[in-house]
Amino acid sequence: MQQLRLRRDQQNLSLLVILFGIAFMILFPRPAHAQGDWLRWFGPKIGGMKSAVSYKVTGYGNNDVSDQHRDFRLTEHSGTVFSPIRQDDRSEWSAAANVRAHDVKTDAVLPTTGETFPGTLWDMRVGTLYRQKLDNGWIGGGSVSIGSASDKPFAGSKETELQATVFTRIPDGDKNAWLFLLTYSNNREFMNNIPFPSLGYWFEPNDRYRLILGIPFAMLEVKPANGLTLDFFYLPVRTVHAGVSYRIAGPFRVYTAFDWRHESWFRRDRADDDYRLFYYEKRGTAGIQWDLFKGMTLDLSGGYSFDRFYFEGKDYGDRARNRLDVNDGPFVSISASYRF
Repeated sequence: MQQLRLRRDQQNLSLLVILFGIAFMILFPRPAHAQGDWLRWFGPKIGGMKSAVSYKVTGYGNNDVSDQHRDFRLTEHSGTVFSPIRQDDRSEWSAAANVRAHDVKTDAVLPTTGETFPGTLWDMRVGTLYRQKLDNGWIGGGSVSIGSASDKPFAGSKETELQATVFTRIPDGDKNAWLFLLTYSNNREFMNNIPFPSLGYWFEPNDRYRLILGIPFAMLEVKPANGLTLDFFYLPVRTVHAGVSYRIAGPFRVYTAFDWRHESWFRRDRADDDYRLFYYEKRGTAGIQWDLFKGMTLDLSGGYSFDRFYFEGKDYGDRARNRLDVNDGPFVSISASYRF
């Protein structure tokens, strides 16, 4: 019986590897939702997913573009829809769609080429995720995400965005586990268009402490007191989040955070197909969350953004080409999410 079960586990694992290896699988999650996504995708729990919709808008003031002395006003929009397709205590299959937009009002130009800066930069994608738990406790899974990140999305194949990973979780005791990942992206900050293997360890000695440490990523969540949460997240090379949140009373939670983030797009009229338009910024944020009713959360925040710049090139080493430095300034965000 034990040999039969072992043989079945090996067959199931081989089938998972074949299916996910052919399909390429999962994206590294976006910084804004990275921690929650990592806990859901790489955690031990199978099933229990809920559908969710969310929308967020962030408005920046009029800021000067250095060396051009022209105003630059940015409004960011982000909307997500997530839904389980099928799930039980052994497997789960879900789908998601995400739309992000940089709405820019400016007379600034790309200085190297003299072109007008794009009025809207879109990032639209759809994806699917599958995970399965084997009889030996291992979890195998993966997903694929496809879309378009461009000022003229879906204008052609050169504006197509593909991100994928296959992963395995191998338990090591009660809550601890080894994580093995193979990721691919054609819109990644480092090692673009190259399948990249990763190894990590999920360490969770109790309900107040969780550490995911790997090559080359890290996530830490600590709850030193009731209602208080400290969290940290890192993805290479320049994605950093560090935050503190505290539930002050009932449905209200206050928080503060530091983020170093970036986005990138395939501009339709770029001079070289390998070029992308990058945006980098650092920001400090303070806000309040309100659990309005079961499943519904409102979030109001504000802060200060600095070290903001756009450039166009193959990677960060080209950051002097077509570069726009936008002056520091405040921002305000409001978001709503509903899980059902």
